[in-house]
Parts: sequence; structure tokens; C-alpha cells
Amino acid sequence: MADEIDPKTAALLIEALDSGRLDYLFQTAHIDYSERDGLLGTSVALGLPRDAVAHMVSAVRAVQGLTIQAGAWGDYSSWIMLSAELVGLLHEIDIRSKFDFKAAVGLPDDEVRFLTNQILVEEVLSLGLTFGELSPTNDVELSQAHTAARRMLTEGTEPATEYERWVLRFFELMQRLPELAGPPLTVNRLLELHAILTQGLAEDGGILRGTDAIDHPGVGLSADGAGVPAKRIASEMSAIAAYGTASQRPYVHPLVKVIVYFYWIRRIQPFSVANGLFARLVIHIYEYQQGYRSMPFTPLTRTAAPEWAVPPPLEAEGGRFDATTFVIKRLRLFLNAYTVGKLEMQTAVQRYEMLTMRFTSLGINHRQARILDEALGVPTTVFTIRRHARSRGLAYETARQDFLGLVKLGYLEQQRRGRLFEFRLSRDAHKRLPR
Repeated sequence: MADEIDPKTAALLIEALDSGRLDYLFQTAHIDYSERDGLLGTSVALGLPRDAVAHMVSAVRAVQGLTIQAGAWGDYSSWIMLSAELVGLLHEIDIRSKFDFKAAVGLPDDEVRFLTNQILVEEVLSLGLTFGELSPTNDVELSQAHTAARRMLTEGTEPATEYERWVLRFFELMQRLPELAGPPLTVNRLLELHAILTQGLAEDGGILRGTDAIDHPGVGLSADGAGVPAKRIASEMSAIAAYGTASQRPYVHPLVKVIVYFYWIRRIQPFSVANGLFARLVIHIYEYQQGYRSMPFTPLTRTAAPEWAVPPPLEAEGGRFDATTFVIKRLRLFLNAYTVGKLEMQTAVQRYEMLTMRFTSLGINHRQARILDEALGVPTTVFTIRRHARSRGLAYETARQDFLGLVKLGYLEQQRRGRLFEFRLSRDAHKRLPR
């Protein structure tokens, strides 16, 4: 039994099994004597020896591929074929995942925070568009919604719409990712995370859906169908938790698990609301736990939102889905996000070097140089201490001193509006500043 079975033979074997032509090999005859003379009974098994079955299973796996997902009720499964393209993509992503923005480029801490915040702001803008008051009917309405939410995030103002409230919540949770990634993703932890996500925004946070009706299908990215019947959700959630916290044999790469996690949660829709956002939060936590700590802060959605919105087929023949192409396409999105993120970081380095060189004669720091550059570009720009501190992760007093220093040098004017101080470019500053 040591000889390998070639793929064609294995394919024929699978066909024979499916047609039932080999059923007689696995039949078992049970002779029960439990009612007679106190005998406990016995059974006679007629079938293939154990090593033959093991060899057959090994051969079938070679043809069918590696199973990466199986529903808790066994009515659907998906698998991938371990191709050279798949392995190559995983290798390329693993190499890029070691990229440390701060260490690699040598930017000051606040510059790194500024850039990652910018990327994160643009990422979260598209995540809540299918929820709440916003239903964009045209590009103008969509742009206005993005602009308002972007201003809310960068300036630290209160959200004005339900869409903005969801965007703000997801933004804040992403900033807490190191903390949230601490506990393992058990069932109880998954329920707790959903409660944290929806607190104050929706009812029944952290409570599994008890009916077959879903209030907002596909919240966060797209409609994913009706989900599984409510009676199955608990077992599916247990299967999802085991999938992430246990080791599979054969080994399943963490990035493949990320993709499965995302679409598995969206498929079963365990809660009555925010399933899409919840799935996205869970995969970022899992990425962070598995060592992919820069991936959540790459432009993953901004560069490929339409592709991520498309789920696997809801109905596959026999509940079986060859996910190889589907997984490969999404691994390419991961790779592209890393590539774009690195390019944006390189652009930020070039800009930083240009600004420091341009304003070096003034004896100001790089943050003050950026303020002056922005003010010269748009002289009507109004700056606030809160926005400056928020965008760069600065202490309030540090941000305040940046502006007061520029006021003292005569480059900015300070005005008070209510309880806030506002800063603008001085009237003659452009004549004294390097262009």
C-alpha cells in the first residue's frame, strides 16, 4: 500500500464513491444478542482494512485539495488546491508583513502616527456606507458623506449622523487593536467584541440572533443573504471560535484563515445587526494576534472595496466550493495593500525631507514646518490645537506650543472663538517665508 495513487485514479475513485458503486465495501453487519442469555452482543464488520482506507483518503485529498472550512452542521465546505501561485503569494505577503514603518523609514513617531491615521481614516469611511441614515444615490452625495466623516475624525468633532457614529466607533476600535488582540477569540470573546462594537449604537449587542430575520443584512460591506437559521448559530459560532484558536491538521496558513473568518461570519450572520463590521473587526484582531501587525493599517479596503464586498457563492452544488481562485484573488488584495502602503510611506518620507530642508533656516520643528506648508498652500486654512494633537497623537500642551511658537515668530495669528483658539497665516507671512 506504499505506492501513491495518481490523480486520475483518485478522481475515478471519488466518482465511484459518489455514485454508490463502492457502498458494498463499507457495509457493516450487526448481530445483536443483548436480549438473549445476558450476552452484551457482538458485531461483524465487512469492509476494507484500515491501511487501505487511510491510503484512499490520502489519495482523495491530493485531488480534492486542503479543506479550509466546514460548516458546523456539515452542509457546506470549501477547499483550496495548493498551487505554486498560492504558495508564492503567501510567501510574498509574509515577507512584506515584517515591514515596520517606523524602523524602515526613520520618520519621527508623530509623522508615522500621522500617516497611519490618514490611512485608517480613509479605510473606515467605506465600511459603514450600507448602514444607517446614509444611502448614497450619486457620487456627489457619497463625496459629501465622506468629507463630513473625514472632518469629524480629523478634527475630533461630534458625529452628526448614524453613519458617522459607526465610522467613529470602528476608527476608535482600530486604534485599540493591541489591547483588543490580547484575549483569544473564544465564543465568549466574540460575543464581547460585538457588544463593544455596538454599544450605544444598536440593541442586542453581543446577543446571538434569535430569529431568522435580520434587521440589516450585510451591514458594513454588502448583503450576504439571509444567514443560517437561528437554531444553528450557536454551533456555528463554536466552530468559528475553534477554527481560530485551535491548530488544524493539515496546517492552514493564518492568512487563509483570515479570509475564511471574514466570509464565514458574513455567511452565517450571527447577530441581528453589524455583521459585516464585526467580521472586519475580528479579522484585524486575528491578523494582529498572528503577527501581521502592520496589515490592519494598510489601505486594504480603499484600494479594493468592491472585491471585498463580493462573498463566495451562497449556493454551491452539493454545498461544496472550490475556493482556490477566490482565496488567491483576495491574497492579491493583501499584497497590493502592503505595496500601496509602502509607497505612501515612501512619499511621506520624501515630503518630510523636503519640508525640513525648505524651512531649515527658520529653526522650527518638522510639525511647525508642515503647518506653515499647509497654510501657504491654502491661506484661508484655520488650524486648531485639538485637530493638530489628534492627527499626530500629541499631548495637548505639545500641540499648543507648536502654534504659540509660530505666533511668536509672527507667522501665524491667534484668535479666540468661544472656548477655542484658532490660528491662521499672518497677513504678510507669505512674503517672509520660503516658497
